[in-house]
Amino acid sequence: MQRLKQIPKKTIKLAVIIILAAALVLALVFSWFGTIELAQFNSRSLMDWRLGSSIDYVRSLDDAKAYDEGRYRWFSDERGSGISAKGTDTRYYLGSHPDSGLGGYKVIGFSSSEKYYSVLGIRVGDDELDAKTTLLDSGYTMQGGGFNSCRAHRGQVTIELSFEHGLVTNIAAYLGTTSIFK
Repeated sequence: MQRLKQIPKKTIKLAVIIILAAALVLALVFSWFGTIELAQFNSRSLMDWRLGSSIDYVRSLDDAKAYDEGRYRWFSDERGSGISAKGTDTRYYLGSHPDSGLGGYKVIGFSSSEKYYSVLGIRVGDDELDAKTTLLDSGYTMQGGGFNSCRAHRGQVTIELSFEHGLVTNIAAYLGTTSIFK
């Protein structure tokens, strides 16, 4: 305690200013690369693998095609390619994310019409208005859609929902601003 009193007040103020400036710079850098939004999305969503993450032992297209062939199958459709659990329509799109901060072969998209999974707490079977409200309350901006769908974007994450008779029928999320779900 005695030593603390010996430090000039100007030095303490300067140290506090430097620490606050460093924290501000880090927050801006993370925000610039969408890291904060991606972390928030992943912490509030229930999926087998997080967006932007790697799948163990999958480092390339060939690895993905041979991944746990007893439980998963390789697929390729008009939206992209990846792996899907056998007997389900839940799909994980794989590829190299354009953001160099993520790099490598990662999960770049997700799509499901199963109630088990959620995106920001939104599940298949939820009310359409509640789902759209959740997106807006989570800081997402509506960027398109139509009568039976909507697309919302925040940082590096884009979410697309499909509806039928006022209920969510499919949830999808992907990294980037250009839809892989055309």
